[in-house]
Amino acid sequence: MNANFRTLMQTFAFVGASTFACVSTAWVNPADIVQASTSVDSNALFSDQGPLYFTPQEPTSNQPITVTLRASAGNLSSANVVVYNTASGSTTYYPMSLEGNDVNGVYEFWSATLPATSNTEYYYFQANDGSSTVYYNASGATSTAYPTPTFSGNQWNTYDDFVISPNFSTPSWAQNGVMYQIFVDRFFDGDVSNDVTNGEYSWYGHPTVQLSWGQDPELGDPGGADQVAFAGGDLEGVADKLNYIEHTLGANILYLSPVFTANTNHKYDVQNYFQVDPHFGGNSALETLISDAHNTLDNAGQQGRVILDGVFNHTGASNSWFTSAQSSQSSPYYNWYTFTNWPSQYATFAGVSNLPKLNYGSSSLQNEILSVADTYLEPPFDADGWRLDAPGHIGANGYDPEANGNYNDPTNHAFWESFRQSVKSVNPNAFIFGEWFEGSQPEEWLNNGNQWDGSVNYNGFLQPASEWITGYDDGFNANSISPTTLESWLVGTLNSVPRAAQLAQVNELSTQDVPRFAERAAETINYKTYTTPSGGTVTYPYGGTPNLWKDYLGAFLQFTYVGIPTIYYGDEYGMMGGGNNDAGKRWTFDWSQVANGGNSVFQLYQQLIAMRHQYPALTDGSFMPLVADDNSNIFAFARMDGQQRIIVVLNNSNGTETETIPVYEAGSPYNSSFTNITPLVGGASEASSVSVDGQGNISVTVPGHYAEILVQQGGPLTAVSTNPAPLVAGQQATITYNGPLASTASSLTMHWGYNNWNGITNTVMTRQSNGEWTAVITVPNGSVLNAAFEDSNGDWDNDNSQNYNFPISS
Repeated sequence: MNANFRTLMQTFAFVGASTFACVSTAWVNPADIVQASTSVDSNALFSDQGPLYFTPQEPTSNQPITVTLRASAGNLSSANVVVYNTASGSTTYYPMSLEGNDVNGVYEFWSATLPATSNTEYYYFQANDGSSTVYYNASGATSTAYPTPTFSGNQWNTYDDFVISPNFSTPSWAQNGVMYQIFVDRFFDGDVSNDVTNGEYSWYGHPTVQLSWGQDPELGDPGGADQVAFAGGDLEGVADKLNYIEHTLGANILYLSPVFTANTNHKYDVQNYFQVDPHFGGNSALETLISDAHNTLDNAGQQGRVILDGVFNHTGASNSWFTSAQSSQSSPYYNWYTFTNWPSQYATFAGVSNLPKLNYGSSSLQNEILSVADTYLEPPFDADGWRLDAPGHIGANGYDPEANGNYNDPTNHAFWESFRQSVKSVNPNAFIFGEWFEGSQPEEWLNNGNQWDGSVNYNGFLQPASEWITGYDDGFNANSISPTTLESWLVGTLNSVPRAAQLAQVNELSTQDVPRFAERAAETINYKTYTTPSGGTVTYPYGGTPNLWKDYLGAFLQFTYVGIPTIYYGDEYGMMGGGNNDAGKRWTFDWSQVANGGNSVFQLYQQLIAMRHQYPALTDGSFMPLVADDNSNIFAFARMDGQQRIIVVLNNSNGTETETIPVYEAGSPYNSSFTNITPLVGGASEASSVSVDGQGNISVTVPGHYAEILVQQGGPLTAVSTNPAPLVAGQQATITYNGPLASTASSLTMHWGYNNWNGITNTVMTRQSNGEWTAVITVPNGSVLNAAFEDSNGDWDNDNSQNYNFPISS
């Protein structure tokens, strides 16, 4: 008999052939189940909005919501969910019910079902032990009650409470996909006949430059020649490489840099929203690319998708709308811009004269932009969504809300509400995500569920990942954080937005606007001197000696965290760059790096993408930090749902480290085991499996700047659960067992009674395909159902001598 099972020997003494009696030493009075300790164990409290703690994941206004709080077993006397309704301004306390203990008897779980709501709500938990109270929300535990959410300084302050946004859902194909961002001019030249040639045209006195593929695109003139230097990449080139993207690599969502006619290589200075740039192949090339993508399945059987970049805050100065407005104040486009001294002085984006700012005080402009958005979602294009450039900057009459720290500008939010309604009416499954550079999360655009689906997650992923792994922020400034800071940063930003948005946040290591991750992570950085137009010289970073192991670590975090892993083209092989200059962030793709199997970074990306698809808990599971060791520079966390429990251990030290991970916190049974699913590249070596000891810990040894990823079967939070809960007298109920006997038993019997073991009954349980055991019973007329479980070996589980006890309602 296994001494580590919650075993009771001789608990039951059989009387005759078919009856048995409960010995009093094994029985615990159900009235005494909830026995509070002298203080609330704050460290044991946990909740998030994963499927085990928040259901349904994307509630409608007609669906009640069940939330769950974990606490130390026997610690609490009561618990409440404190809910603030933003429409009524009211705060309501909902009592929670004790649902049971985990498989190890370490934790207990409390839950409450909140009534359906049509309004955005914020909630936190109140945990009581009879003499003291602790409060818990997304930022952790505190002895002081959280203030009521307030509106101040043009922003909501929700104090990191969890968010409920009814009727807010984001496309499942986006949540489950892997995105690939392409800067079109630098990806692949599929049609050399449409390449921009030397001197083809001039832009502000700068003639166009035709680069050879692989040539340094930095020409010593960031504001001039650099912007009209073209490598020849086009949409035909993207189409030619669909097999590479979707099969060789394994991504399925293409996110394209702007493709509409413009003078610069980046095309954020749109000339004509209804014309794809001829140098990219024109409208027909975009139609063909999207059609080809839709007809191609990735390695996981997911359909290819294409996202377009919507530059709707400003146009280029050569846009016909603007040139018309400059030519006449009677122009129908005059009010689409804001002139302070017509025709030469006007509102711009970020002070750039080439980027006149659109005036969203004009209803006709708003209608035109909605027409643009809808046009590309309809046939013949059928694009799958929009990435929004600078969406927080949209305002009326030259006003720039985001630049002024105003995140609640009425014109801005009213337009994005209209944008969502229009886009979703054309394609309800379209994906909308906004660029957001600020040191906060775009809660004002996400938390009501009526504007964007997600955002480019600079503050919630790119920035903390960069500072921890590389020691630089996204502006290439030295700034290093500890695992403890990383943990609090990730947890706080993740839970500050609704669950639908959490799953749709776009997580990148690099973008077109920040220095390359591999450059920030490099062992050494080289420099290159350029001649400026004035004849002087400037020196910029230019490549260097890569640190492939830090490249590995960045990819490990990206593909195991919550949100959509998004690869900026070239990151999959560790593309370096030229520092902060825009051209240095946009080198041409080096196809030799992915030929003949590719380098080790590329091989890791391939395997991580496959792993992400194979283990759904990496997409939908809870995010539970387990270790943040500032001495060893190790950060470990769990991702778990009802089917899988995955442990991720990241080592950001230079050498191999051995760390003890308390996996019992994630529900791992004592004396169970994990399978190692870590992709091994670069000569890394790890044990193929790891055993959980009798205290619920594992010991892992992880190479420097590498990871260990472990998986075991998941299950419900409690060892025993009932459906319905609570039980109803006289009705049938399903009892599900997932305790320590579940995995090894060849047969299992549920012994049960009611009101202190009256009417004792013996019911044989049935093993399900997921490893759980179930039995259907008729609930007796009592106040409490008592239960214990025995396997064919005579091993008992009676919940550490307390028995399993469930309240019965009449």
